[in-house]
Amino acid sequence: MVLIAAAIAVAGCSYNPGGSADSRPTYPGSPARDATAAPTATSTTTPIVIELQGKRIAGELDGSATSASLLAQLPLNLAFRDHGGQEKLSQLPAPLDLKGAPKGSEAAPLTIGYYAPDQSLVLYYRHVGHFNGIVPIGTYENTAAIENQVDGFAATISKAD
Repeated sequence: MVLIAAAIAVAGCSYNPGGSADSRPTYPGSPARDATAAPTATSTTTPIVIELQGKRIAGELDGSATSASLLAQLPLNLAFRDHGGQEKLSQLPAPLDLKGAPKGSEAAPLTIGYYAPDQSLVLYYRHVGHFNGIVPIGTYENTAAIENQVDGFAATISKAD
């Protein structure tokens, strides 16, 4: 009986009458859901711009050590190539800091990532499975503008004004 009551109580915590896409239970004081909570060190983002062929694509980098080391290299003029019909990548001039980075991850479309084994900045336009070496560091806002570029396209990445 006790187990049944506990199961019903837990199931009731995930009920979401508002129909929000986020179905996680709400707990008072939870920093991820409470707008009045103080931001964490990793919640700080930095806006960036990816410029290519006269287009400006907005993006942002997270507050990780990996992102901070990329920001220290900006602005960068990079040549990107397609890899596997799911991402565009370019080798960076210097490796990025991996302090606190996961050993691996997956990346959804619109993710800016660092692929540590190749020291590459990656703009994902298709979902990729979990791979060791993928470190998501931010997002950008236009997959079509990236996906439709031919191999060797040039882009400038800089902090937004």
